[in-house]
Amino acid sequence: MSRYRIDTARILFVVDPQASFWTRDVMFFVKDAGKMKVVCFDFNGYGVYPYLVNEPVPERIKYHGLQDERVARFLNLPAIKSTFVFEGGGIESNGKGTLMAIKEMALQRNPTKSLVQIEAELKRTLGAKKVIWLKDGLIEDKEFKNRGPFYKNLFGGGANMHIDELCRFVNETTVVLPYISKEDRDNNPVDSINYYMLEENYRLLQKAKTWDGKNISVVRIPMPEALSMKESISLDSTNYKRYEEFGFAKGDTVSYIPAASYCNFLISNNVVLISKYWKRGMSESQRKKDKECLDTFQKLFSNRKVIGIYTLGVNRGGGGINCMTHEQPALTK
Repeated sequence: MSRYRIDTARILFVVDPQASFWTRDVMFFVKDAGKMKVVCFDFNGYGVYPYLVNEPVPERIKYHGLQDERVARFLNLPAIKSTFVFEGGGIESNGKGTLMAIKEMALQRNPTKSLVQIEAELKRTLGAKKVIWLKDGLIEDKEFKNRGPFYKNLFGGGANMHIDELCRFVNETTVVLPYISKEDRDNNPVDSINYYMLEENYRLLQKAKTWDGKNISVVRIPMPEALSMKESISLDSTNYKRYEEFGFAKGDTVSYIPAASYCNFLISNNVVLISKYWKRGMSESQRKKDKECLDTFQKLFSNRKVIGIYTLGVNRGGGGINCMTHEQPALTK
């Protein structure tokens, strides 16, 4: 860390026995009457267990989901427990009582609950006064039955309908939402699916209001070029069995499309970290999308420095900057 002139004396290192670094998804901090609390939702591996693979939740998954309780004990903070299933990347807040989430995600995680019950639990635990329900999510951010392809030989690689890949608050009344050009829609099978979902959510947000009746302003930002992010696998005798049930055989090629989005950013005290993707050899259009996004965020966060960092390696692991970080609000009122 000395190479980057980081003062480690200002950092408290805590080693958790669970190796997963998706800290966003299993910790919720809330303030109640000026006091900090940790909300502990249930966790089932992003809705994979048991609803998609008909298996009980493995112990290692359960243990990761208990990270919130371990953090609460370490910080000596009270915990609010819930039997509902949620992850931090699946809920977005404006910090003033209004939440956003993807309706299909909430119902998929909690199949025995109604939307009314789910909303009531979010109000009980997180202090929400209103929930804006968006529809669907990025096609590459979905888990299909037995994790099959969503289009021909294309497989997804995300956290299963997380809103931090789709739409985020940048202040109390402003959100960012991706757009896809008609040219990209007509020439890219991933964009051709996501285009209509994004436009439907844009229409929903144009009519949406915060809990206290304020209109929502929507700023559109580009989507990175999905096919340039793919990881391709040639099937041979060592790996083809995994794909046989989907109609693939030795000699075929399958590709994984990560859930890569400029929406998966982190707001910190003095900086905002956003994704960038262009490298030498990639298209000029991808370079322009990186610049457009950087310029847009710098206007939105004029009081902070906006920094673009390469995140494709993290995206291919299933998340982004927001997913692998977690700010802690100040403990004082």
